[in-house]
Amino acid sequence: MTTLKTPVSNKALFDLLYQSYVPKIINAAIDIDLFQALSKAPVPLPMLCDTLNTNQAITQALLDVLIATRLAEKQGDNYTLSPAAQDFLIRESETNQIHSVKEFPGSSGPFDKLTEVLRNGPAPFNERMWSSKESVLNMEQGQKGGAIQAVLSFVRDLPQFAACRNMCDFAGNIGYFSFALMQANKTLCAHVYDLPEVCTLARELKKDQKNFHRILFHNFDLEKDTDFGSGYDLFLSSHFLYEMTAKDQLKDFLIRVNRAMVPGGIFISNHVAPPESGAPGLTSTLLELMTRCMGYPTHHLPEKELKAALTHAGFGSYTARRLDTQFAYPVLMLAGVKETEV
Repeated sequence: MTTLKTPVSNKALFDLLYQSYVPKIINAAIDIDLFQALSKAPVPLPMLCDTLNTNQAITQALLDVLIATRLAEKQGDNYTLSPAAQDFLIRESETNQIHSVKEFPGSSGPFDKLTEVLRNGPAPFNERMWSSKESVLNMEQGQKGGAIQAVLSFVRDLPQFAACRNMCDFAGNIGYFSFALMQANKTLCAHVYDLPEVCTLARELKKDQKNFHRILFHNFDLEKDTDFGSGYDLFLSSHFLYEMTAKDQLKDFLIRVNRAMVPGGIFISNHVAPPESGAPGLTSTLLELMTRCMGYPTHHLPEKELKAALTHAGFGSYTARRLDTQFAYPVLMLAGVKETEV
């Protein structure tokens, strides 16, 4: 990997692209009569889902999108319509524009079957969806749009990084973060753990890349395997911990990470974290709805929740960097030092 140019923010581009899905989402809300159900009085989520006969997790994510587009509002635990929706998206309204809205289908893609998913729930998540040659290369190319550079900048600024020798890149795909960090630290070796089919692709696709002799790809299936090595002074987890949080397994996983690390080693998480205050932005809510429609439980992890789990697992002395203005969704990079054995 050659040294990547630091790009300008990709936020404007991806905010624009994600917005193209909004008409399809509004149309799905019309199809399930969501605006009608909210038109009389504020309603809590469980009651709304009972009325509409819809999946609660998907409906909640849909409502968050509508709040971000100012078509719905939340008052305590209750949801209601905004004045604009009351005027234009209720059939009884003298000024309703439902017919005009229906003429805007929105971009095809992840929300094509949103009405069906709202009613029936999502299909089981396909854990292998990123395991083809095309998908891993597309993912790497996407990370070159700023993520690799941001992770490299954050890690390189940590005072411990220069002394790091042994790195675990957990769920590291074909190793694009590892190669960038190895280029910045000439004594660093990396161990990438991912699905067997991903590791097979990585060994083939990366065999001619500079520093390949300093990286090992380890077959790992989270459903069956538990051992991801030991002796690490740097442990990187990028966009992986979400499901652990949803299944209440985060503390246990981080305890295992602690035991795989040397004292004073640094754990680094790169993930989507909602803002500490205020509502999430439109693109962030669209990403969460997309994630849940795919059958994955969530795509965000609050900073406070991650820090609490890390502290429980023996980490401390945190360094954080938020990239809310650089990326379309709110990215947090958080580093913690292993301070105690657990």
